[in-house]
Amino acid sequence: MWGAALLCLSFAGYVAAADHPLPMRDAPSGVPTLARPSGRSCEVSLFKDQLFGQIGDPKAMTAKPLLFDYAPPKECGKTWSKVVLEVDFSVPAGRQYDRTAGIWLGGTNLYFGTTQEPDATSGARWHVERDLTDYAPLFRDPKPGQVILNNWVSEKYTSVIQASAHLVFYPATQDAPASTAADAVFGLSDDPRGEQAIVQDGKARLHRTLALPRNTERVYMDVFAQSQGNDEPWYTCIDDAYVSKTQTFALESPYDGAPLQECNGGNLRQVLVTIDGQPAGLAPVFPWTYTGGVNPHLWRPMPDIQTLNFIPYRVDLTPFAALLDDGKPHDVSVHVLGANRFFNLAASLLVYEDQGSKVLAGKLLSNSLKKQPGTGLPHVESTLHANGEHRIEGTVNTAGKDSYLIVGVLDTSHGKVRTEVAHKDSFSNRQTFSRPDATHYRQVIDQATDVDETIATRTGNAAEVRHRRTVSYPLHLDVTKDVAQDGSFQGDIDMSQGLHVIRQSRGGDVAFESHLDESIQSHAAADFNSMGSSINHSRDQHAMHTFAFKDTFGSCSATKLESRNEEPAVATPGEGCPNGTGALDWRSRLDAQASGVP
Repeated sequence: MWGAALLCLSFAGYVAAADHPLPMRDAPSGVPTLARPSGRSCEVSLFKDQLFGQIGDPKAMTAKPLLFDYAPPKECGKTWSKVVLEVDFSVPAGRQYDRTAGIWLGGTNLYFGTTQEPDATSGARWHVERDLTDYAPLFRDPKPGQVILNNWVSEKYTSVIQASAHLVFYPATQDAPASTAADAVFGLSDDPRGEQAIVQDGKARLHRTLALPRNTERVYMDVFAQSQGNDEPWYTCIDDAYVSKTQTFALESPYDGAPLQECNGGNLRQVLVTIDGQPAGLAPVFPWTYTGGVNPHLWRPMPDIQTLNFIPYRVDLTPFAALLDDGKPHDVSVHVLGANRFFNLAASLLVYEDQGSKVLAGKLLSNSLKKQPGTGLPHVESTLHANGEHRIEGTVNTAGKDSYLIVGVLDTSHGKVRTEVAHKDSFSNRQTFSRPDATHYRQVIDQATDVDETIATRTGNAAEVRHRRTVSYPLHLDVTKDVAQDGSFQGDIDMSQGLHVIRQSRGGDVAFESHLDESIQSHAAADFNSMGSSINHSRDQHAMHTFAFKDTFGSCSATKLESRNEEPAVATPGEGCPNGTGALDWRSRLDAQASGVP
């Protein structure tokens, strides 16, 4: 596999590392570190300075997990205002793939991401954080855990990855009261320590049979869907009917996972959650690009959005609470519709209980998603044709839309609760191919993923509360290549990506809003060997990463990072915060997640 980052704000600079003869540099990001409550905290180390570098096949996926055992911090009690995972990675100069990394505790995922690729003259180091406050029940008792990091070394791939991780607990105080964390957390893994699940197609699934507490009032799923293998560049894949016609536009000779459109199977990918086989919710797939993706020089020194630290997508399954409260075991499954060799999945259920009742009763009133057999099937149109010089030109357009309403009711200790999940999404991928002359090829991909979801909750005669979340994942890729007689070529690549999330809550005494806007634009030119087998020389690299966040807690953060010719990035304050500076309230969620709020 080839290596996005919710990282600390770090200014990339070359520094001499004590235990590496060649320099190390930070992987920079404009995303700030997580805000914390004031006052004391407790740290629990999960593992420290562990080396990952088994000798063997660099493409193997069977590295031996690192096992660890967790015990809760005695000095900070079991009620916390915030819980944060911090992980530090480094990789020395040399040659190495970007690797997938995951940290698990008691069968539940704590971290999922990929690693930065080093180069021959400098290594890389990076720091990631994840807000795990909602997962508080996991940390109240001792549990086994493990790290899965498939990093292999050989004569060619020499760099060993090092990592340390710890949890930071902030005890609840009057100024920072206990969070509304879940009452129970269930990982969708039968392994007591946890593991990822590989699905090769849309029929395969990650699943677990669970009997939930009979007083479950609300239930959510956090899901990761990471593309690998043939599907790693899924957003560049194309419908099977057009693969052979467009193969000459590719950056490399055809093989599984080669960049651009050799990958078949189309380009619509969606996560489908089912309960006992019944469709229960959809989630978009974020187009993560790893640090070896398309052209590794695009991501030096700045990786793409979330590449180093994936953020899960939260699906509200509350309308199914009545079904899950019957005391019987239920199958909860995750599929990736359109998957084509292959996706790596992780998912967790967060359960919120009615503390005033031992058993709840209710009903799933309606589920229009159940009646949509075309979910996941795109509409594809093409204008590909041979021009007057018999060169293929034209477009291949892929589109998909979904709309559903799921409604459930529960009789709780505080009255009858009715929950409606109204979901709309749209997907489009437009690939344009042009050949102005015999040696010049250009392929442009414009992709848009949009979700608009509203959760409406009414308790008894109280005012309805509506939580709305809108999500947008724009992506643009523009590749030109000029081919010489020997098959070598010059490639010029522009790539940009965005992450835009708006959360709004209204009703009764509830009023909240947050805006997250993140984008990166990167460019690199290179000389490729025949059929793109290797890059001889890279030049004209430049990139810009912008980050902006604000919410009704008064938080505001805005940063712009720029790099050129793979030199350290320069950070400047972004626009939108008072006096060009910002501050974050400890309650703010930069990952656009919160208990009870989509």
